[in-house]
Amino acid sequence: MGNVSNPDQWAVRERLAFVERVAWWRGSVNRSDLRDVFGISTAQASGDLHVYLEMNPGSLAYNGSAKRYESSAGMTCVLHQPRLEEAIRQFLGETAPAPVFGAGEPGSLVDHSVAPMRKASAVVERHVFQALLHHRRVRIRYWSVRSSRNSVREIAPQALGHDGYRWHVRAWCFEESGYKDFVLSRIERAEWPGAAFHPEVRDAAWENFLDVVLVPNQTLDEAQRRTIERDYGMEGGQLRFRVREAMLEYCLGHLRVRGTAERPDHLELAGPPAPASGRSTR
Repeated sequence: MGNVSNPDQWAVRERLAFVERVAWWRGSVNRSDLRDVFGISTAQASGDLHVYLEMNPGSLAYNGSAKRYESSAGMTCVLHQPRLEEAIRQFLGETAPAPVFGAGEPGSLVDHSVAPMRKASAVVERHVFQALLHHRRVRIRYWSVRSSRNSVREIAPQALGHDGYRWHVRAWCFEESGYKDFVLSRIERAEWPGAAFHPEVRDAAWENFLDVVLVPNQTLDEAQRRTIERDYGMEGGQLRFRVREAMLEYCLGHLRVRGTAERPDHLELAGPPAPASGRSTR
């Protein structure tokens, strides 16, 4: 009885999920896989495999000559949601994108196109984060691309946002008496946080959400549009999602929605983003 697997136990559940992942991605699993990873007996490994077969009938078939269980073409997963990243990590030995653009190893089966990171100094990040955490003002020296100059201004950080490439701090700007986004990597210096500050005006653009509907660019031909629909997993020819109003432009830029006649992008807005129901985060 000691080798009977109880699927309600956490440790057994972990082993059963392991069986499913290995069978799904590699196509086969055997008792030695369980023994090597979890340090259990052969009898216990056999018990786990039989329990999995009872939980997911038809998913595995035993190959006597190869002494292994092989997954069927129609296998479905019942214990986890498969993700390609887990297969890459477990079977190809890859863990994370290379930290430097174009730094893939020769002979590797996996590579990542990683844009150069735009990062602020650790001191700037620390001071801005503490100002956010403790609701305080902080003086910064900020470089602006629009004005091609730097300026010293005082801000009160309220939130952090990532646009897919870099971090922004959403803050009350005392110079302009309103909320603005500041790219952390453009902050040359941030002083130690000063006095406490709580804005009396709500940041509507941060708190409000918009429902966005994207469709394939209508200048593409029908076959191209169908390809885009499949690529983004669209339903009814539309891609719908919700985004903060303050993050909308970053999101659309990341998806390259703004196209030109010479080089149209894959996606375009079906119409103006609409306020989402229950749009306040409060």
